[in-house]
Amino acid sequence: MEIKANYHTHTTFCDGSDTAEDVVKEAIKKGFTHLGFSGHIDPGVRMDFSEYDKEIRRLQKCYKGKLDIIRGVELDNAYDPKAVPGVEYYIGSTHFIPVPGSEVWERTVENGTHLETDPDSGLCGVDGSVEVLHDKCKKYFNGDFYEMSARYFEFESLICERMSPAFIGHFDLITRFNDLSKEDGGHFLSETSENYLRPARKALDKLVRYGIPFEMNCGAVNRGRKKDAYPGPELLKYLCEIGGEILISSDAHQKELLDGCFEEALASAKSAGFEHVNILVRNPGDKYDAGIYRQAKNTRDSEGGCLYWEKIKIPE
Repeated sequence: MEIKANYHTHTTFCDGSDTAEDVVKEAIKKGFTHLGFSGHIDPGVRMDFSEYDKEIRRLQKCYKGKLDIIRGVELDNAYDPKAVPGVEYYIGSTHFIPVPGSEVWERTVENGTHLETDPDSGLCGVDGSVEVLHDKCKKYFNGDFYEMSARYFEFESLICERMSPAFIGHFDLITRFNDLSKEDGGHFLSETSENYLRPARKALDKLVRYGIPFEMNCGAVNRGRKKDAYPGPELLKYLCEIGGEILISSDAHQKELLDGCFEEALASAKSAGFEHVNILVRNPGDKYDAGIYRQAKNTRDSEGGCLYWEKIKIPE
């Protein structure tokens, strides 16, 4: 079984290394059927959305019939969806924790405001650098990484009600640096400890009720930062037990990694108990089968209506 689709894709519009058109050409070369672009809108990485939107629309027209290009963004939990008008889908991702007392707990930030430029934005980044992560943990959480991760998952648990995303990105990004050696600042959490798992499971329990898929994000594995995709094995197994849905994403910042670690992710999904994964497609029309397709919540097909999730069975 091969997955020929990816919906978490970055380009030179944000922090990717290749132009959008070069990524399209690589996807076609790899035999892809679907490609979703998801440029960053978050406090750490922000792109020129109007230029991005214009270019992806151009590519959709130019390559129609060769590749189904879906125009999305990766929107941070701190931002209001008004910041990205007209996209077909967006990934809801949590890269930051509002510090205790921050008003971002209560409100999203609307279009035009770039939080990174505001030193009083009240946000604590979790994936910038391991040094910053430790500094922020000491400053705001008394050096207690379990308290920090609990606050992360508390904020993550609000992502559907705050943002209404198409799917949830890298659920446990708080562990990005955890695979580093102790000497290099890693191993600050035990990912099998109840102190870590309890608030994470609580967030999963809340989010799974929205019927929004979670991505198995291979980005950190592709870049040699982690041995397992997000969510980690314990959380992935629990997500399966409570009826969660998944898709597999490479979180590609290089065109060569568009399908990076997909085979390994499928094996992990199967090991966790999943029998299928999902891909995001346009209206299947006469092919519609309720056992295979379902409407994708919070999506907006530019050709009218919504997008659909298609089940892809994992081989026995």
